[in-house]
Amino acid sequence: MLKAEVLRKSYGSLLVANDVSLQLEKGERRAVIGPNGAGKTTFFNLLTGEIKADSGRVIIDGMDVSGQSSDARARAGLGRSFQKNNLFTDLSVIDNLSTASAVAARLGKVFWKPFSAFREIREDAENLAEMVNLTEVLDTPVRNLSYGHQRQLEVGLALATKPKVLMLDEPTSGMSPEETKVMLDLIISLPQSLTILIIEHDMDVVFGVTEKITVLDYGSVLIEGSVEEVRNSQVVRKRYLGDAKA
Repeated sequence: MLKAEVLRKSYGSLLVANDVSLQLEKGERRAVIGPNGAGKTTFFNLLTGEIKADSGRVIIDGMDVSGQSSDARARAGLGRSFQKNNLFTDLSVIDNLSTASAVAARLGKVFWKPFSAFREIREDAENLAEMVNLTEVLDTPVRNLSYGHQRQLEVGLALATKPKVLMLDEPTSGMSPEETKVMLDLIISLPQSLTILIIEHDMDVVFGVTEKITVLDYGSVLIEGSVEEVRNSQVVRKRYLGDAKA
């Protein structure tokens, strides 16, 4: 469903992505982990087209999108949430989701009409709210939401494009343990047909939602394998998990 082939990116002498390759099957849950500065978010940006790779290819469901813009890649099937919330804080939850659904449906040219004129947009927004457990706060302005609810809404906006691959950049960052559990349950509840790629520092979340892990270090793939293979890797325990005995 998603393939990255030898992606490389450098800024002068600083190599931030060193021939990174990755392949996700349909419905796979994959985590990308690594220490700070390992190149995880840069790798996400290369996949989505927000940063142009110096070389390599990105293929979404058989379509080579390497030379395409980030919005074209979104239309091809990539949906993404960000490490920092990227929301319309003055709008309500339902209006945030309706806006995302309208953009996904390419209704931008008729934005002077109220959303109530598009029943299917409202229905899509309500369905998204239910998926991310925000039905009870539909009419609440985003600025008045708890941080956990804002993070859930961020996932809802990413889902509005009906992606084939959902990319989550540290979805539990800054959350309390209770909020983290809600997000963990939310991710687990998403349709099994949806392919998910997640950057996450909370290893309980990583081990709880993913089947396979790719470990990045200094812009390169250090190791890739199942949860158990990575958990038991002495190299990973020493370089990332901080096990001095490894």
